[in-house]
Amino acid sequence: MIVSNSSCLIILERLGKQYLLEKMFHRIVIPRAVSEEVFGGKELPAWVEMREIQHSLPRGFFERTLGKGESEAIGLALELRADLLIVDDLAARRTAEKAGLRITGVIGVLLEGKRRGLINSVRDAMNEMRKNDFRISEETYKDALVMAGEERDTSKDEPPGLRFSPG
Repeated sequence: MIVSNSSCLIILERLGKQYLLEKMFHRIVIPRAVSEEVFGGKELPAWVEMREIQHSLPRGFFERTLGKGESEAIGLALELRADLLIVDDLAARRTAEKAGLRITGVIGVLLEGKRRGLINSVRDAMNEMRKNDFRISEETYKDALVMAGEERDTSKDEPPGLRFSPG
């Protein structure tokens, strides 16, 4: 079972790539707060299921910096013993990992989409994400390109100043 927070759904919608979630996971589950944030009053796509959290979580379980959608997504993933939680916010990712959840983010979805042949370019998608105000650090950007096979890993190259040339 896959649980998702809002950010992945929103950015993939803006990129016209929400189909990746359906093709890769067939079905995702979201909590009410994510449903309200992403879809408002609109009908959910057939591959998205909204579920209420059945058990309240202890106060202070989540960091104060987490939003309602992030908190509910983590809580729902724990309650359902989800196979994967899709979440991008750094504080939410750290909280989810501390709770023992397996996580990925929108870039992980793009990488898997490329691996499965569902998209041609992670670079193009990340460039579009940046145009849509999605923050990607330069390190993450470059690492993703290397993982996607779209750029060579130059970190393993010997720096030019250290090369020995007999004279």
